Amino acid sequence: VLSYAIPVVTLGAELLRGERDGALQYTAALAVTLLGTEVLKSTVHAERPDHSNNRSFPSGHASRAFSGATYVHRRYGLESALPLYVLGTYVGYTRVQTHRHRWADVAGSAALSAAASWWLVQPRSDQRLVVLPEIGPHYVGVELAASW
Repeated sequence: VLSYAIPVVTLGAELLRGERDGALQYTAALAVTLLGTEVLKSTVHAERPDHSNNRSFPSGHASRAFSGATYVHRRYGLESALPLYVLGTYVGYTRVQTHRHRWADVAGSAALSAAASWWLVQPRSDQRLVVLPEIGPHYVGVELAASW
């Protein structure tokens, strides 16, 4: 659920802010991340730790989760992205703990997400109001921060 919530809330926050360019850039970065994930799964054929199939690398769940973190990092800076990196790491941790992936699968997902964001997302430097996704164990919301 969290791996889907992070991209939805990230995109929703950009749309709520009226950040059409950011929303389009995130959509493009997410699409490239997901396409890259599927291409790698189909060509690498890494067996899962639980031996259920050969689509372990990279983790699709981690790719979705890290896409939000790497987008926010590129667009708004590392400080804004840290909570999302923690959540992305938690998603990866759960995938490793359930024996669906290895840490290398999760790291590959993070790297793929970062590459897509750094390629397709433009940093924003003139922000006065920042709306960021806020996702906890029992809630999903939006965090507002203003500067003047």
